[in-house]
Amino acid sequence: MPLEVTAPSLGAQAAPPPQQDLGSKDVFLKMLVAQMQYQDPLNPTDSAQMSSDLAQFNMVEQQIDTNKYLEQIASSQTGSAANLDMASAGYLGHTVMINQSEIQYEGTSTDFSITLDNNAQDVFVTISDSTGSPVRTMSFSATSAGELPVTWDGRDADGIKVNSGVYSINVQAVDVTGQTVRATPQSSGVVDAVRMTSNGIELVVNGVPTSLNNITEVRL
Repeated sequence: MPLEVTAPSLGAQAAPPPQQDLGSKDVFLKMLVAQMQYQDPLNPTDSAQMSSDLAQFNMVEQQIDTNKYLEQIASSQTGSAANLDMASAGYLGHTVMINQSEIQYEGTSTDFSITLDNNAQDVFVTISDSTGSPVRTMSFSATSAGELPVTWDGRDADGIKVNSGVYSINVQAVDVTGQTVRATPQSSGVVDAVRMTSNGIELVVNGVPTSLNNITEVRL
């Protein structure tokens, strides 16, 4: 019996083969291997042509890797720019209250505050220079929980004006039983700049950079 071949109906046409990206290194490599496998033994592929094909494959692979790297950079920059814009819109130019153990002294009296979690019998506020050496200690007694305003006139223990610069604040507070009371230095100021760093977004307040995590209040 002769073999009968039936043409497919129009309603059941075979699906077209999936398209392949000829720029893919995998497809390129398969084509190169197939070329070597089915070459004419009596007329093999020229070695110079083979070297040229391998060089093209290497260029394709490098281009693919470069494109991936550029995409990662673009994605990272886009995300950073978006985060930076959000921070700028929300904080730049606003007055904020921050948990900050450093102050920028510019030659005039500097105001900051200490937030006490509980009532304290004695509070000692020590100002130290950039080397960590104490320059002045101020003491307060019978202080209620909450905000304790502090003003430093920029003088050391001998009453001598210190140089401008960044100084650190250290606080020790105890209650009537001698137990330590948690005390947090705080300061307020206008956000002068917003920076993108390797650790995230930083705000510059009163000349001192601080993390967004240190912001406790935003004022108009």
